[in-house]
Amino acid sequence: MKKLIFGYGVTGKSVESYFQKNKIEYLIHDDKNLNIENHLIFDKKKFNEIDEVIISPGIKPTHPMLIEINSQGLTINTDIDLFNQFYKGKIIGVTGTNGKTTFVNLLTDYLNSHQIKSIAVGNVGKSPLEIVSEDYEYVVMELSSFQLYYLNNLNLYKAIVLNIFEDHLDWHSDFDDYSNAKLKILKFMHKNENISLNESGTIYPEKKTKELLFKSAGIQDIVSKLNLHEDTVYSFIKTVGDLGITNNSFDEFLLNYKTEAHRFELVDKVNDVTYINDSKSTNFNSLSMATTKINNGILLLHGLTKNISSRDLKISKKVKTILVPEDMEIDLSKANAKIIKIKSIFDIEEVLIEITKPGDTVLFSCGGASFNDFKNYQERGNFFKTVVSNIKDRNA
Repeated sequence: MKKLIFGYGVTGKSVESYFQKNKIEYLIHDDKNLNIENHLIFDKKKFNEIDEVIISPGIKPTHPMLIEINSQGLTINTDIDLFNQFYKGKIIGVTGTNGKTTFVNLLTDYLNSHQIKSIAVGNVGKSPLEIVSEDYEYVVMELSSFQLYYLNNLNLYKAIVLNIFEDHLDWHSDFDDYSNAKLKILKFMHKNENISLNESGTIYPEKKTKELLFKSAGIQDIVSKLNLHEDTVYSFIKTVGDLGITNNSFDEFLLNYKTEAHRFELVDKVNDVTYINDSKSTNFNSLSMATTKINNGILLLHGLTKNISSRDLKISKKVKTILVPEDMEIDLSKANAKIIKIKSIFDIEEVLIEITKPGDTVLFSCGGASFNDFKNYQERGNFFKTVVSNIKDRNA
């Protein structure tokens, strides 16, 4: 019998590599049939040759092919299920709407800086199958709602839910479906961890509790200077403590830490105007948090808002002007800022040259998915960096 790889993106290719290495026969189905050798392309007449389907996380539950697979009674697993069958080390699972990648990289880098051999995998960009035969003290795994939705088994040493806000409601049937997918991570813990979400969708404690932890860690004077959101810092310090790591020196590490590209990334400062690339911000809560970290803000919005409501949209009063493409579905009626409609995101260079003044901060925190104009948020962020470079050249 053969395996069926359903979806031939990054995950599908990692599964294929794993199958080839282990001499497992397989076929591939992808809607676009991109660069798949003819003898590997799955035909529906070959369902009787398949005993297991390995699904890529981007496949929607309503996909006609998935419905047919279910009607055949086939077992559906993920690359993470395959990994879990063989890997016996300590796995820290991390999910949440915002800040997953930042947190996973922050924790992994800190552990490695203390000679605790660790690696970041999962939605952060590396399939765990790539390291299944390696040995780490901790595997820090970023888990999206898509991955958790399909995941069957995962032996977690620790499970972390950072937050839950509206997102991906073009994929999930509703917010409850999305939230349940996130909270599914808790069932994979050996010990049951109880969490409770407050009305804002976060599990973070009250401000006083956070301040006490920051004080005990000796970082109370630097939190406001960090490019990291204080809730991310809180979860990071708490997790390090939960792992039993002592003799912690957080201040220098956090002050020198650079977030990943396209996440509140300082691009340049031109004529005393600061440009920040936060293209990875693809929901309203994420962009709202980003607006609290700037002054004299000019906010650039863009993208597909994925059927989410405006309940998490709380733009800081530090934003004085908002540029928004005409085709973006977003309710800005409660924003205390000047709204400028633009025909296209590709018009922003001329608009910015016209409206920016010394002391301004231009924040490209989009609030929507990039796919209407770009391949991904990376391409969108690089577009913004090019705009900033062009502005700099024109002011030279």
